[in-house]
Amino acid sequence: MSRRRIFWMAYATGFMVAGIIAVFSLTMLHKLVPQNVDWKALQLTDLQGKAVSLKDYEDKVLLVNVWATWCKPCIQEMPTMDKLQQQHPDKLALLTVSDEAVDKLRKFRNRYNYSFSFIKANTPLAEQSLTVYPMTYLLSPDGDVEAVYLGALDWNSPKIQKKLLQLN
Repeated sequence: MSRRRIFWMAYATGFMVAGIIAVFSLTMLHKLVPQNVDWKALQLTDLQGKAVSLKDYEDKVLLVNVWATWCKPCIQEMPTMDKLQQQHPDKLALLTVSDEAVDKLRKFRNRYNYSFSFIKANTPLAEQSLTVYPMTYLLSPDGDVEAVYLGALDWNSPKIQKKLLQLN
């Protein structure tokens, strides 16, 4: 067998193995992401301890961002989230939810001074299988889950802007 033929057979085999791994990974990732979250079970409060309900935002498109202060991709996407909130304050509500200590969340909020709401989950996020950060749920004004986004995004991209504005 020639070297060229061996090379191409190895290349094709590697490509097939990579494809199988990719399909498997996407299948497993989908299982890691809960499509329906019992937000009430997380006992959400603002940073002053006042109870927060997603029903308070039923008249707006709602983005619920699950994050942590130690998560670099979470922090990287926040400036575009803030700009999005500032562009559409009457049509959109953006909540960031973390189960970290309230003092840590206050310190973070005070350092960056973003316009969106920081929410404390008083029950561990892992109890609702929220273990991938950042993860953002897009909810319609009716409260239906329209999309779940994994990883940091540019929230000012035309594609996302269009999707958000179509829901209103």
